[in-house]
This record gives sequence, C-alpha cells and structure tokens, in this order.
Amino acid sequence: MSALASKTAASRATERLRRNDQFADIGNVAQHDRASSNDEQHIPGAGSAVRAAGLNPELAGRWLTWQCKMIADVITGCVCDPNGKFLSVVPEQSEGLQALENAVSTAISESREIVATEISFGDSNGQLADIVVTPVKSGGKTIAYVALLMTARPQSRQNVVLQLLQWGGFWLESLSHLSDGVQIEAGSFTQDLFAAVLQHSHSSKSCLEIVNRMAERLDCERVTIGIRKGLVVRTECISYLATFDPRTQLVRKLEAAMEESLDQNRRVVLPALYGDPGTIDQANRELTSQDANIAVATFPLTGQSSNFGAIVFERDARRPFDSDTARWCESVLSAIAPVVELKLIDERPLRSKAVEACKDTLQKTFGPEQLKLKMAGLAFAMLIAIGSVFNGNYRVSAPASIEGSVSQVIAAPVAGFIKTAQIRAGDRVSKGQLMATLDDRSLQLELNKWQGEANKVKKAYQEALAKKARTELSILRARSDQIDAELALVEQRISRTELRAPRAGYVTSGDLSQSMGAPVEVGDVLFEVAPLQDYRVIIEVDERSMAGVQKHNTGQVVIKAMPGKPVDITVDQIVPMAISGDGNTYFRVEGVFDKTASDLRPGMEGIARINVGERKLLWIWTHKVADRIRLWLWARGW
Repeated sequence: MSALASKTAASRATERLRRNDQFADIGNVAQHDRASSNDEQHIPGAGSAVRAAGLNPELAGRWLTWQCKMIADVITGCVCDPNGKFLSVVPEQSEGLQALENAVSTAISESREIVATEISFGDSNGQLADIVVTPVKSGGKTIAYVALLMTARPQSRQNVVLQLLQWGGFWLESLSHLSDGVQIEAGSFTQDLFAAVLQHSHSSKSCLEIVNRMAERLDCERVTIGIRKGLVVRTECISYLATFDPRTQLVRKLEAAMEESLDQNRRVVLPALYGDPGTIDQANRELTSQDANIAVATFPLTGQSSNFGAIVFERDARRPFDSDTARWCESVLSAIAPVVELKLIDERPLRSKAVEACKDTLQKTFGPEQLKLKMAGLAFAMLIAIGSVFNGNYRVSAPASIEGSVSQVIAAPVAGFIKTAQIRAGDRVSKGQLMATLDDRSLQLELNKWQGEANKVKKAYQEALAKKARTELSILRARSDQIDAELALVEQRISRTELRAPRAGYVTSGDLSQSMGAPVEVGDVLFEVAPLQDYRVIIEVDERSMAGVQKHNTGQVVIKAMPGKPVDITVDQIVPMAISGDGNTYFRVEGVFDKTASDLRPGMEGIARINVGERKLLWIWTHKVADRIRLWLWARGW
C-alpha cells in the first residue's frame, strides 16, 4: 500500500515538474524577446518600423494563419493596414487578391463591415465565392482590416464567419501587446483551446474545459469562472471539480473577488505587479487570508459589449504572476470570452430572449441611430392614429361611359344596294335630314312596268266603253284598281330608299361611306341616333365594391376628354345581375346627370365616383387589402 502511495506521489511530482517547465516557457520566451528588444535599442531605427506601421506583419501572418485554420473552406485571406496595404496574405500564392483588395477599399471608404456574395474571381472571372471584411480596432482606433475569400455558403454561415473574425480581432488586439515569442505560444494554445470549447454544446462544459486547461497550463492550484447574474456573480465551475457546494465560505470569497474585479473593470493581481495602477484588492486579499502561500490573479471576462463574468487563478506564491503571464492570460481570455458569452446568450430562457429582443427594438426605435427611418416610422404611426380616429367620405370608383337615354335605330326598309351616304357616326343631324340612299333602279323599272300596264288597261277600258260591253267593263275596272295599288306600293318603296333622320340628335353608329354599293337586306341596322341632351351614365362597379351602393346615391363623373370638369350624377338604377368580362365581374349601375353639360357626347368614357357614406379613414385605406386577406384565409379553411 505504501509502495503504491509512493508511486502515486512520484507521478504527481513528475507531472508538476512537467507543468512547471511548460509555464516557465512563457517567462523564458518573454525574457528572450526583451533581450532582443534591448539589443535593437542600440541599433538606430530598429523596431521603429514596426511601431510606425502599426501592426507587426509577422504577427498579422501568424494570426491570419490561425484564423484560416478555424474557418472551413477559406480560399484566400489577407490582413491590410488602415490604408489598404497588404500586411499578410495566406496562402502567399493565391487567387482572388484583386477581389479582396476591392472589398477592403470599399470597407475603408465606407468605414463598415462588408459581406459580399457570389463574387467573381479567377481566370476570366469564372469562379464564384463570398467575401467577408471587418476592421480590427484597438483603443477605438482601426489598426487593420481582415478579409477572407471563401467558398459560397448560406447567409447564416456568413454571419458566423463574421462573428469569428470579430472575436479574432479582440484576440489580435491582445496579441499585439505581447512579445513575438509569447505571441506564438499564446496563439498556439488559444487555437487548441478554441477548438476544444467549440466542441461542447453547453456553456458549463465549455467553462470547465477552459478552467481545466488553464489550470494545467499555468500550474494553478485552482481556476474558477463566475458568471454575472443580475447584480451579483455566481460561480459557474471550478477546475478539476465536477460539482461543488455554492454555499461554502470559499465559494463566497471567490465570488466576492470576481465582483471586485468586475466593479473596477480591470485585473487584480496579488502580489501586485510593478507598474499596475492602484486597485482595490480587499476581497482578493481575503481570498488569500486562509492560505498565505498562494498568489491570486482575477481577470474580467469581456464579451462584445460589456463584462459578463470573471476568472480567478490561484497558484503557489513561490511562482507569482508576472506581467508577461498576465498579458498572456488576457490575450487568451480575449479570444475565448466572446465564445462563452455567445453560448450563454443561446442558453437563456425564451422569456429572457423575448425581453432582450424588446429592449433592443426599443433602443433601436428610440435611440439616436437611423433618424430618417425613425421619423418615417413616427409619421406612419401618426397616420395610423389619425386614420383610426377621423372619418372620411367613402367613395366607390369605377369606369363609366355616356350613352343616350334612348337610341333610335335606322334599319334598311327594303333589300337593295347602298347608293349614297351623306352622314356617318359622330355627325349631328336634324329631324328629316337625308342620311343615305339606296339604289332604286329595279324599283323604277317595276314602276315603269306597272305604268305600262295601267295605260294598256286604260285603252282597253275605252274600247269596251264604246262597245258598251258591261261585263268586260267590270273586269277592266277591277284590273285598273289592282294596277293602281301596285303603283302606289312601288312608289312607296321608292320613297323609302331615302333614309332620313327620325329625330334631331347625334349619330352614334353607322358609317356607310366605306360600303358604297354593298348589298343590304331588310332589317339591317344602318344608323343609330341618340338625342341631343338626354344622356345617362353607365357605371361598371366591381362586385367587391358593391356593398353600400344604392339607388339615389350621389357622385361625380370625370370624362377623359375633360378631366378638369367633374359632372354631378345621381344613381338611378342598379341592374341586379352580375356581368363577367375581361377577367372581372361587375354590376351595371345607371346614373342620370343632375345638370347636363353641353359638351358631353355619347360614347365618352371616364371614371365615376359614387358617394357611399362616411367611414373611418383607416378602413377606407385598408379595406380592400383586408377583404382580400379574409377571402384568402377563408379559401384555406382558416
């Protein structure tokens, strides 16, 4: 038993020595970098080029390589300075650089993020890809722009890539404050930790992964993460512990230490670091009161907009936290904290999400951004309010046409051929005016025939009278009467070949001038004549607007030829039968003019508006759309 315990103790000591060696790498690398920096100070201009350029190109290249490994299907990536000059390109020989350069130029000129889809690149622009560009800021100032050319993907995945680049921007800002060697070490560790955290679906498991790995890497006795819940911080997880009692005194002290760091929005390190500004560290000192042999470092966890939690590191006081280790921790946490925040946001209950959405909506609605849109929304709301309170005159609009109250038809009285045509449609005629004539040559021949017969009978009658043949005289008198009747009939038919206007008015139809010599049959309609002043208006009201249209409703009609002169009308008759035509169904509504205008003519068309009554303005504006929606819902059984 004692041998097993000795073996276990030996393995623990070996593991502790291995972790100490790993942790010592950070300090050794930092010391080496500081020595190199001191050597550069003896060379005129050494290191100043990097500072003048803003972001170290080597750091930009390493960071871009890590980002491309975390994002799938990246074709080309680049980091540019605020002027658009390339600092790093991954891979070095790649396609699409011109497309990336154009997108970065747009982002710089408009000072915003760019998400472009289906961008052409490659030989003859034969390939399509998506581009995402976002600025990297430090201290409120843009220090670089990062752009990725990647295979096409849905918008939701584009937003995820943009989110990853924004998180990476926080990380790059932290890395820029580290020495080169520590940058490489921190970047490698962060990349592995990032991949491990993303594998977990729940935030508690992600936090436990973070504390365990950080405790192992920094050789800490305990690492604790707390999450802000309202005004207090509650412990989320403790390294190497699957469960813990939140009511214990130790947990309370840890939460107080985290609240102390969050309230000041800065790190608290004990023993204090040289050069750190004065901080309030009472709660952190109470945490070390139980064991004076531990060093404590508490860092706030910063999300996209604010701090959402804190992390406490505790380890042997013989290895206190130095400045390089503190910056290393801040660099790693700046990359990991936004991921944890996003998981916490996704795990909120539905009620909290709804409340947050309402807050965001209210903030966007009443905040200072998008003033034009908000003014338009306010005007729209005022319009709705006015429409809901005030009434207006509801009018039904429909196409209208003018026709005579009566129409006189002139038909062909006899069969024949058109000889002359003096009048055509649109002409004004007086009563008895000659309008057209039919060819009467056949009738004239027939007239001559009967006149010859009459002369023949007359001669025979004179001879019979001389002979005093009474019987023959009786027969010839009957024959003479028959011939006179035929002559009268033929003369009447000849007179009817002249077509004359039955009344004064306007010819509404009929143009025989293009049909000279054409045959006509008895009863063929040749002309229609409407009275001069006795008109009516025919309104074709859509079936969906018939509700409320009644006899004696007043209204107005505007003729297309006289758009500036509306004429008052009154509904006289509604034909109770729907008529279908041109894809619409309408009712024929007849109206009379209150006062006939002298320049109205039959056949004129326009738009009529019938006064139905007063309605709410909002109903007048929206009832057609509302009726269509109701009908659509009814058709689908809702």
